[in-house]
Amino acid sequence: MRLRLFLVFIIVYIMAVFGWWLYSFIHYAKKEYQLEYNNLKLNAQVIQNKLTEFIDFRNRERGSNGSPYNTFVQHQREIYNLHEDLNRNFKVRTNLRLIDTTGTLFNMISVTIHESEFNSIEKNFVKKQRAFYSEVIFFTILVISGVVWVFRRLESLLNLNKMQNNFLLSITHEFKTPLTAIKLSAQTLLQRKMDDATREHLIQQTVNNSDRLNELLDNVLLATRIDGNSYQFNMEKVDITAIIRKTSDLLLAEPYFRGKFIFDEMPLVITGDEVSLRLVFSNLFQNAVKYAGVDSEITVTYQRGNLGTTIYVSDNGKGIDPREYSAIFKKFYRVGDEDTRETKGTGLGLFLVKQILVSHHAEIRAEANKPKGTTFIITFKNQAN
Repeated sequence: MRLRLFLVFIIVYIMAVFGWWLYSFIHYAKKEYQLEYNNLKLNAQVIQNKLTEFIDFRNRERGSNGSPYNTFVQHQREIYNLHEDLNRNFKVRTNLRLIDTTGTLFNMISVTIHESEFNSIEKNFVKKQRAFYSEVIFFTILVISGVVWVFRRLESLLNLNKMQNNFLLSITHEFKTPLTAIKLSAQTLLQRKMDDATREHLIQQTVNNSDRLNELLDNVLLATRIDGNSYQFNMEKVDITAIIRKTSDLLLAEPYFRGKFIFDEMPLVITGDEVSLRLVFSNLFQNAVKYAGVDSEITVTYQRGNLGTTIYVSDNGKGIDPREYSAIFKKFYRVGDEDTRETKGTGLGLFLVKQILVSHHAEIRAEANKPKGTTFIITFKNQAN
């Protein structure tokens, strides 16, 4: 939250900086436009003064009684040639008009700027404005996009770091539980005399906890190998129904589980790696028990079609927030915080399920089960039986 607020502050600051930059450019363009406008008017005034001086000079040559108008008429060609020369010298287009034939020399002629000159500087002004707007908007978007990308990368790294920390906490708890149970069983066997039934029960608990610990290690190692593309899948014809039966039997054998499985007993043969597919259904079933409870009802159904085979794994638990349906398959992702969540786990189970199924050209998604719970839908493409 703080990171996003800081991002908003940075974006607002960038927009303010570029806004000031744009304002400065537009202000400069307006000043330049006004300067060019005033310069045109000044050039027209200078040309008019020089023409007036020329007419006055020619008028004095004719004598003190000479009329400025008569002088203008007499030297009209020369005056217009001088006007053109002055236009070329000042690089400007002006209009020369005779406005008074009886008044003073100063009021007799008028030199005005040609309309095209004003249109030209106005077009340049508008062109510069558009260029400034385009440049500032482009660089603003570019810089903001870069900042947002950096912050998103930073946020993803922080989230990954948080998930990794949660993984370390959870994997520590997961390893500690079977190790503690194995140690207690071993100490009890060493320090106490007991009957054969009790001894066999403790030994069986030790074996079960060892299997649990071994499964945790296998999950971590398999996740590393799959993530690094070093795991070799042994693709062959396998019976999904047989895999589900074996996996469910292992869960039903656990003393803490009091739920039940419902699934179709008809064979469902596809092409896949048996070891990894057993891990897929083991993780899905354990995930169902984890969130639906030890009295959960797990249902597995099939649907065959021309485009493939779809398997539905449903439970009757409290369900998953729909906003987290896509996130639950990410590596190390777990719902809630490691210090507050009630369920145990490493955050690798559903990630492994997703990666294994992708390698089998299959898809998995989660959706709500009716009336309650979650359904995981697995689709094996081009696996119609």
